[in-house]
Amino acid sequence: MKKYFLILVILLLSAALSVYAVDPRELKFAPLEFKPPVPERFVTDNGVIVYFLAQKELPVVTANLLFHGGTAYDPADRAGLAEMTASLLRSGGAGRRSPEQVDEELDFTAIGIGSAASDDEMTLSMQTLKKDVSLAFEILSDMIIEPRFDSAKVATEISNRMDDIRRQNDDPRRVTRRVFYETIYTGHPYGLSPTLASMGGITREDILALHKKYYSPNNCLLSVSGDLTLDEVKEIVGKYFGSWKKSDVAISALPMAAMQYNPGVYYAERDINQAQIRLGHLCMDIKNPDRQAMDVVNFALGSSGFTSRLMQQIRTTAGLAYSVGSYNINRPLMGVFFGFCETRADAMAQATGMMLDIIREVKDKGITEEEMTLARESLLNSYVFNYDTPDKIASAAASLEFYGFPPDQLQRNVDALKAVTLEDCNRVAQKYLAPDKCAIIVTGNRSMFDKPLETFGPVTDVSMEIK
Repeated sequence: MKKYFLILVILLLSAALSVYAVDPRELKFAPLEFKPPVPERFVTDNGVIVYFLAQKELPVVTANLLFHGGTAYDPADRAGLAEMTASLLRSGGAGRRSPEQVDEELDFTAIGIGSAASDDEMTLSMQTLKKDVSLAFEILSDMIIEPRFDSAKVATEISNRMDDIRRQNDDPRRVTRRVFYETIYTGHPYGLSPTLASMGGITREDILALHKKYYSPNNCLLSVSGDLTLDEVKEIVGKYFGSWKKSDVAISALPMAAMQYNPGVYYAERDINQAQIRLGHLCMDIKNPDRQAMDVVNFALGSSGFTSRLMQQIRTTAGLAYSVGSYNINRPLMGVFFGFCETRADAMAQATGMMLDIIREVKDKGITEEEMTLARESLLNSYVFNYDTPDKIASAAASLEFYGFPPDQLQRNVDALKAVTLEDCNRVAQKYLAPDKCAIIVTGNRSMFDKPLETFGPVTDVSMEIK
């Protein structure tokens, strides 16, 4: 009797569950809402622009500082200066503290401070428990206002970076990347790479001069988030940054990059049984109104992983690639589009030809409605997670002002992405994809390639000499 009763219960439960069974592909969701909180903004008497957004859930405080400048502003004969200066802000001692004392205090209190320089900006970041917030801002402000640039640390930094340059040809991926940017940005600061000569010419006086020129309050945007009030932030900023003197040195604007390279193949010889391929061209800057539609096109073409055309056709179907895809990177002074592929040496020409054919097909015929919908929805969903914490939102607000965008640009980006149509995608694919203007970088052993490099245009042998 119990056996029959149990069977009856199972049948009834199965029937009930089948009523509610839904194909996940038919699930409907409410439209995505993106309404991030708006940070508080104020400007100090000495010119620091501050954004603040509270977060009371955890006793943690974060701060991020942005400075105009960066590696693109390095003199050609001092390439590497901005990166080294940024690194030494953290490692070279600060105020009354030696480099070792800074390390000891930060380690003991678990305060994290980092510094870096990229093409268009220099940054410092800090994270601390609220109980150590005064010490954290004291050390951070000393790094910026009174860096010691310890002579021994300067010498060590130069030595380490020169050793890194001597090893730069050991990694084929790194070779391919360097040659690509040096080629695409021929004649432009974005194309400069540090050399033994440029690094060896840097002095402590150069570092001090760069610091004086760029690390000033009227060239700084500061974002703060965490377990503080606005009044507390104003008090902290006034206490630790109030004595910071303004700079009267003007920072000259840099020119936009323009195409100065010759389309064709740029060959970097390395004795490996693989081929590293990167092909691309200049594309668009960070304010181009077509950038959202181009992001959708690029997602379908090569940035979405296994759903992209490049991955499906070159790796999944043809089995030619270890890794393959594409990027559309927008930059203030002109960005790039490029495809990349890692393959066997004896499949170099086949893989390169397929990449160009796929890009050309998207340029000529566009993407499909299905590809556009998947790409647009995926980008919208991922966009929200880029700004899902007060730290990210406050930092984004500062970054938007830094690059000259209006305060509501995050919402404008979402609205623009939602509005992208298939017609928009196919128009920008036709306009911006330029397979016939590609610089094709190939790293490997040409004696092992399946076809001559000349198959894809004039060949330029890139010197691997380390200077």
